[in-house]
Amino acid sequence: MAKRGYTKKEASRRRTKYIVLAGMGDFVGTVAAFFVILACVVLLTTLFTWLRGDLPQVIDSLKNPIINAFG
Repeated sequence: MAKRGYTKKEASRRRTKYIVLAGMGDFVGTVAAFFVILACVVLLTTLFTWLRGDLPQVIDSLKNPIINAFG
């Protein structure tokens, strides 16, 4: 059984199909990356908000031992 080759039209059609699939894969990857970056920004914002709210309490709790150590 001889291996059948592709005509130029078939080869062009297959090439176009794979180019379209590659483009769709790039699009899906870009959208997924956007949502990952968005999630990271939300997590960083939450972290800094928590840190800004918690930092005065930490400083207040450390103030007395430091003052007593040097005073």
